[in-house]
Amino acid sequence: MEGNLGHPVFQTQWGKIAINICYGRHHPQNWMMYGINGAEIVFNPSATVGNLSEPLWPIEARNAAVANSYFTCAINRVGTEIFPREFTSADGKPAHKDFGYFYGSSYITAPDGTRTPGLSRLKDGLLIAEMDLNLCQQIKDKWGFRMTQRLELYSDSLYEVVQPDYEPYVIRE
Repeated sequence: MEGNLGHPVFQTQWGKIAINICYGRHHPQNWMMYGINGAEIVFNPSATVGNLSEPLWPIEARNAAVANSYFTCAINRVGTEIFPREFTSADGKPAHKDFGYFYGSSYITAPDGTRTPGLSRLKDGLLIAEMDLNLCQQIKDKWGFRMTQRLELYSDSLYEVVQPDYEPYVIRE
């Protein structure tokens, strides 16, 4: 699971980078906070198998790049890891010694939504891409998503959601 250190962005000689760990990619709020904190490149290392979330793989990091005007590097391992002891996955199936096949398919997306082809599903690879970090600001200026983001509304709504007596805002007929 995720840590509790917030969403730090690191200033490096290659730009402002952040790391969205594995399962964090399923939560748009994580991606958004890295953007708010100034990230230009967000890496998302992952170890996920085909039966779990492969249909989401080509979508999540690409959507985050567009919504937050930064580059995303979606990184997934390949192969199968065998464990010495059997375990269950609480899915009613027999105990097993592996999680399944990690499907690779790593890729990079630019803030304008363009992306590299994905790496292999079957073998390790190395993806090298040139990133013009000026594109981050150019896209922010062109599309203006931050202008309509309404962070104060989200802040107020999220504060209410965490209260013990919260009731969802549903308009009834």
